[in-house]
Amino acid sequence: MTKELIKPGVWLNIQPTKQFSTVRIEFNFVTTMDAQLVAARTLLAKMLESASQKYPSQTDLAQALSSMYGAGFGVDVLKIGQLHVIKAHLAIIDEHFVSEDSPLLQQGITFMREMLFNPLGDAAQGFDLTVFTRQKELLLDEMAGLEDDRPYIANRHALNAYFDETGQALPAYGTTEAIEAVTPKEAFAAWQDMLATNRLDIVVSGDVEEADIIEALANLPVNATKPNVDAYYHQEAHKTIVQEQETQHVNQTQLVLVYQLAVPTEARFSAYVFEQIFGGTPVSRLFLDVRETRGLAYSIATDYNRFTDVLLVSAGIDGQEVIQTRQAILDNLVRLQQELITPVELEIIKSLMKTEFMVSLDNQSQLTDRAFIESFTGQSIEKWFEALDAVTVESVQAIAQKMVLQVEYLLKGDRTDEID
Repeated sequence: MTKELIKPGVWLNIQPTKQFSTVRIEFNFVTTMDAQLVAARTLLAKMLESASQKYPSQTDLAQALSSMYGAGFGVDVLKIGQLHVIKAHLAIIDEHFVSEDSPLLQQGITFMREMLFNPLGDAAQGFDLTVFTRQKELLLDEMAGLEDDRPYIANRHALNAYFDETGQALPAYGTTEAIEAVTPKEAFAAWQDMLATNRLDIVVSGDVEEADIIEALANLPVNATKPNVDAYYHQEAHKTIVQEQETQHVNQTQLVLVYQLAVPTEARFSAYVFEQIFGGTPVSRLFLDVRETRGLAYSIATDYNRFTDVLLVSAGIDGQEVIQTRQAILDNLVRLQQELITPVELEIIKSLMKTEFMVSLDNQSQLTDRAFIESFTGQSIEKWFEALDAVTVESVQAIAQKMVLQVEYLLKGDRTDEID
């Protein structure tokens, strides 16, 4: 169920189930991506995760979570299309499994309210300087670690070359330079802006009663001024292919091709199936042909983002095999555009997708993620199997024909020794 709660811009989605031994509570603060606010929002998320007025230290916070039978709490930042989301999540044991009469659900929501709406700081000084400085250092260390992830860096640089919108080109956490520049007052102001303007989607999964949830969430101190959000980002296709190359002192070369794949909502399942057949599984065309048969790539895979119309092809290759690998990828795409796949291949991919879907039903966080996305897209998963079954070999070919190459990015390695 999805319903508006209390005031415009605040939504509650309850997923009643007895499948899990835990209750998962999520608060999702949603706004359109703003390049000027991303870094401050990332740091405010770190602050909300680490301390509050009632729990000013890590010891205090650990004790509070321990008193709820070892509850798990975290705050993340993520991008969904052109939206920036601060997601706070708490997992507590279902109070029905506790022998004593313990109102764990009420305690959990009270804890969430404390952490999110009573931060350690004030408008005059900003967030607590000591905690803020430490959280900034930890975040910068995490971001520095990403620089050693060559496939990730190659994908990011390729996307930067594709997106026309500055904010859309950024990762969810922003840039190192922007993070370093954020002050405690700026991050606190971003928290105030979050409460004043962001849409809030609350998702609860578990063996709970709707009335109990609504009562516990009464009078939340938020007042979203823009309750409606649109996750979808569209841009006009570039008339020419952007080609970029960088060289780093590493062994493996990374080749990334960025395709625009714009399809109507009703055709999205055909796009999902096409992506899986093209490069999304270990039985995909690219994996079996480019990697296994031709031996041109150490790794190769695709990733499709329906919110941005982007399909990435990423390959880790030998620096001497760039031209051959690129041509092999294009050959496989042309074949999908010109020849129908076999009914057997289609059924294999559908079976794999159905199995993956069924396995995901055992993951409570994936269920709440789907419920959250459904709340602002209106796209239910209730008829997921039916929609997948409706995909045909002809509809897969039609999707392949919509692929438009936009970026060719090469992160070339110049080392020849065996150890990077």
